[in-house]
Amino acid sequence: MKLVQVKNRKLNLGAGKNWQKDGWEVLDHSMKAASCGLKEQAWELPYKDFSFDCVFCSHMFEHISHFRIEKVICEINRVLARDGILRILTPDLKKIASAYVNNDRPAMELYIKEDTSGIKTTLGLGQAMLNFILSAGSDNYLLSSDLSTVICGYAHVSCYDYEMLSGVLMHYGFYKVRQCNIEDSEIEGHTELREGAYNKDANHTLVIECRKKEFIPFSDNTSLLRTGPYEFRHLLPQPWVLKSLRLLGRLYNLYGHISSKCPEKLKNKLRRAK
Repeated sequence: MKLVQVKNRKLNLGAGKNWQKDGWEVLDHSMKAASCGLKEQAWELPYKDFSFDCVFCSHMFEHISHFRIEKVICEINRVLARDGILRILTPDLKKIASAYVNNDRPAMELYIKEDTSGIKTTLGLGQAMLNFILSAGSDNYLLSSDLSTVICGYAHVSCYDYEMLSGVLMHYGFYKVRQCNIEDSEIEGHTELREGAYNKDANHTLVIECRKKEFIPFSDNTSLLRTGPYEFRHLLPQPWVLKSLRLLGRLYNLYGHISSKCPEKLKNKLRRAK
């Protein structure tokens, strides 16, 4: 990798559909905001090496499978300048699990109130803990073994504590890794980097900051999170199958974007035309 000069470029990765701020670039998989282009996924960032001095990720990591998160961290490392800062916010597995194990209903109810996604406790605190780790959504899809049926869609698909996430970060070339509170940051103006209040979920959020020391590429042989082998490639024998699935996903997102912008009168006309 060739070291190049960076002029204080900053990236908010997974910023959401409406967030914008001068001096920050935004990359999000959602097409519902004009500022968010239809880009590659977080493990295929469309930027050159050493492009940014700072990367901020708020509640994005839990939406990415452990099968991909190491590649995401490697990509963030790649696009960061030497000694660049990475700040991560994500649900804290230790806090959530502790509330469950200790039957601490007040703590769990506080976390649920902060989350606002409709987490349930109908079947007890175990149900709430599971909903924090696996939640309904459209970021990830679970397919049947023959790829013929979509079983369900997920938003959250993973959860980390400090020991896990800091270990992965150091493994892939980050140093000065530290856990901090929501108020503490080396990033100027960090309280303005989220939709809504910056501390809206402070009680159950894990906050980590670190700096890039060196670039270490991902390798299946040195993966920390994969327990493999993952024998699935035989289900996708042709590259065009993968491309078709990706295209279908993009068309689905495009349809949702158009539908959300389409006036109700026009929708009714389209229905009658059918």
